[in-house]
Amino acid sequence: MIHDKLVYVIVLNYNGKQHLEYCLPSILKTKYENYRIIVVDNNSSDNSVDYVKKNHPEIAIIQCCENKGWAGGNNVGISYAKEHGAEYVVLANNDIKVHPLWVQSAVNAFESDSCVGFVGCNVFGAVRAEPVEDFNKACDEWKQIEYNYTDEYIDGMVLFVRSSVFDNLGMIDEAFFVYAEETDFEIRGKLAGYKRIKTNVPIWHYSSGTFKEMKIKGSYLAIRNQIRLAIKHEDFLKVLKVIASTYKTGCNPFFKGDMTDATIYRLRPRGLVFNFSLITYCVLWNLFKLKSTLKQKQKDYENIKKIKNFK
Repeated sequence: MIHDKLVYVIVLNYNGKQHLEYCLPSILKTKYENYRIIVVDNNSSDNSVDYVKKNHPEIAIIQCCENKGWAGGNNVGISYAKEHGAEYVVLANNDIKVHPLWVQSAVNAFESDSCVGFVGCNVFGAVRAEPVEDFNKACDEWKQIEYNYTDEYIDGMVLFVRSSVFDNLGMIDEAFFVYAEETDFEIRGKLAGYKRIKTNVPIWHYSSGTFKEMKIKGSYLAIRNQIRLAIKHEDFLKVLKVIASTYKTGCNPFFKGDMTDATIYRLRPRGLVFNFSLITYCVLWNLFKLKSTLKQKQKDYENIKKIKNFK
């Protein structure tokens, strides 16, 4: 096994002290020789920074003067990691627990193929809440590292990325703020020829804890960004289909979907009239921001073209 590749674990935090109390001790049990942890704090007001300084002085902290969201906060951590020589970075939510060999498994996957740009894990609680006991049992029963190529998008709560991918593709699109930004980044990576691998190492995610605390804002961002994602990567007809599908899911009085699915839950935050108004507002926001979205799309696709031509 390879142990010398420098890996930076970026733990993004916003008012998540209660999560850091189990997340950081879990990460610190990582069995890998050459890794560093950075906590990027998005201007928390719950003494998160004081907690880290007092209980984990060995962990570096970057304090942002404002809440930069998932995209902006992680970009701050990514830039720091790259400046300090990281060969791989891990974008990690503050509400996860990990198997001690999670980093080792990802490094093995990366080193098996230089075209692998993204690596994920077996996440308990990726879509809906799962008891931590299931994760503990999976860790006890886990025997050896296995990994396979996948066409599925890797969940952003635990996303390993080869550092050079950021050099080639550019950084995470901060206009998303939160939700769909990792999907956008992975789409760009796939179009550029980077492969994705998923390992069998178990990870536990609290599952939508932050979202439930900001239900309406979370729904707004999820709907807004779903449309923006389509504008960046689909043709006009597909964008219209995405908008129509969003209205159908959010406003159908006879809808019988699984409301424990976080994706569906975000599209139906309240009553049908409110949902219709919210979706319409998101459509109008995207029309207002259309010029800047298309400008970013052009820039991203120019980077993708350069990579493909180079390869």
